[in-house]
Amino acid sequence: MGARHSSPVNRDLEPNRGGRIPFLANLLILLWFAWSLPGAQTNDVLNDTRGGHWLAQTRGLGVWWCESGWKVGRERALPEPTRGKPKPVSVSAARGEFEPVQVVLRPEQDCQLLWAEVILSRKGRGKAAPIAVQIDEVAYVQVTHPTDPTCRPGWYPDPLPALAFPLALSSGKNQPLWLTFHVARDAEPGDYRGELKLRTSLGEVRVPLQVHVYDFTLPEETHLKSALGLGTDTINRYQCLEVQHDQAMAFDNYLANFAEHRISPYSFYDYAPIDVRFVGEGTNKHAQVDFTRFDQAAERWLDRAHFNTFQLPLRGMGGGTFYSRHLGELEGFQEGTPEFARLFQDYLGQIERHLEQRGWLRKAFVYWFDEPAPKDFEFVGQGMERLKAAAPGIKRMLTVEPQPPLLGQVDIWCGLTPKWTPELVSERRQAGERVWWYICCAPHGPYVTEFIDHPGTELRLWPWQSWQYGVQGILIWATTYWTSPAAFPPPKLQDPWTDPMSYTSGYGEKPGEVGYWGNGDGRFLYPPRRDPAADKRACLDGPMNSLRWESLRDGMEDYEYLWLLREASQRELFWRGETDLYKQSHELLKVPNEVSQDLTHFTTDPRVMLAQRDRVARMIERLQQSRPR
Repeated sequence: MGARHSSPVNRDLEPNRGGRIPFLANLLILLWFAWSLPGAQTNDVLNDTRGGHWLAQTRGLGVWWCESGWKVGRERALPEPTRGKPKPVSVSAARGEFEPVQVVLRPEQDCQLLWAEVILSRKGRGKAAPIAVQIDEVAYVQVTHPTDPTCRPGWYPDPLPALAFPLALSSGKNQPLWLTFHVARDAEPGDYRGELKLRTSLGEVRVPLQVHVYDFTLPEETHLKSALGLGTDTINRYQCLEVQHDQAMAFDNYLANFAEHRISPYSFYDYAPIDVRFVGEGTNKHAQVDFTRFDQAAERWLDRAHFNTFQLPLRGMGGGTFYSRHLGELEGFQEGTPEFARLFQDYLGQIERHLEQRGWLRKAFVYWFDEPAPKDFEFVGQGMERLKAAAPGIKRMLTVEPQPPLLGQVDIWCGLTPKWTPELVSERRQAGERVWWYICCAPHGPYVTEFIDHPGTELRLWPWQSWQYGVQGILIWATTYWTSPAAFPPPKLQDPWTDPMSYTSGYGEKPGEVGYWGNGDGRFLYPPRRDPAADKRACLDGPMNSLRWESLRDGMEDYEYLWLLREASQRELFWRGETDLYKQSHELLKVPNEVSQDLTHFTTDPRVMLAQRDRVARMIERLQQSRPR
């Protein structure tokens, strides 16, 4: 599910998905399959008591902690007290990595959290640790219409607003705090200890902390490709931004958030486009292409922030979906005519050469048609041929699984996750093509999903499954789908803080019609925490994260562990004759069944993934330590 093709700069992506007959038919098949599985389960996410470590019970306040992959229900019981000294809050991370954990407060009477701070130092030394710690509130949204039959209604944790004081704590209800540890790239390996100091209206609490820093550094470049939609029109509407300078500043805040999460947006250049003008008359008409603004943005976001993909806009190119399609036109010439071909090749060829000279061509792709049906294959094939003739070095992406009529016309296949098998992935990769996959309003359980009312481990697991299946990239149609023009006809705006459902919109849907895609579909970031109907003040703040957004970053970082292990084992072991070490590292490059057996059988316990991640990390350290000096 992709971009709005009529406007290459618009990233809202809202009206592209409703009334989809082929897509909905596929969705119904997937739902029937999920519901008919013998072991189909109900995800009682909010009352899952498998995780959690008791810390203290003092002055009417219970304190415990758990890994980030658990979704803590407001009324979930405390873990059983431990004998002896409680286990400290513990995380492990490589240099350059972010790793979160949750500390949960459960008071026996209404009270307030008045202050919180973290102090860390290297074991045996007094120096402050080179580890930054961000503390956020875990906020809740109420699910009243579950996404699918595996889900239940209830209050689900998802938004992560910055912690503000005083924070009200309600009697008998859990209030998690989200602690994110960011290890500096020059940090010394080893153990760092400290405490989280909490001051409440019931008294003070000191929570012991331990951070283990592995002896390796994550690459700056992310090796699992990503392309996620980022809607600037929606940002501007919710943040009441009318001046382009303010809009660009706010957009930069969102891009910085993407970079910090190792995720690449479709576009980083909404306010810095490639300027294309046509000058001259008749057969002398030619393209003048100005890259000044684009190059400045590309140097920042591709070179320094390390986005690993971007969608290249196509002027004059037609497009469409299974619902409808159209040919384009350029300077009055219809797509398919010799005059169009000459001008199209003129400007697109200049872009191709410039991107190649700057080292950006490998990150560029074109995405001009979305989810074609068989009736569209001939049209799509002809368009792909025109693209290849004009600029053969630009990768052509298509959101469909491989189809025989399109073989040889697609460089990047991006199909819905259930459409892929390891054999099909391998076949297309051996043919020299790239394989991505996507999730959206489908699939539902028992597959990995993006939904708020599904287990918190699923998005962290998705990059693990990408490694397992040999998939090279992930795509999600939007991250800021905060309102539906069908369910909330303009100028109305949905409030994502009070309504987590992503309502349908798009083809054939009339204003006022209400349909359901799922809780949180296309919504990983939150707008300012205010009533969008009442508060019309301009706001330049960046986005607010969600548990699912953080979980996806954790998975992207886990993928880098596997990439580092593969690089280290291939580089060091063959020529050194370390047969046993090679075998051990080779086994660790396989995702074990207890983490993910296949696309519908995988763990929902974050500790299983963390244990495997630790084994991979220890092997990376062993390989590095075994290098000859």
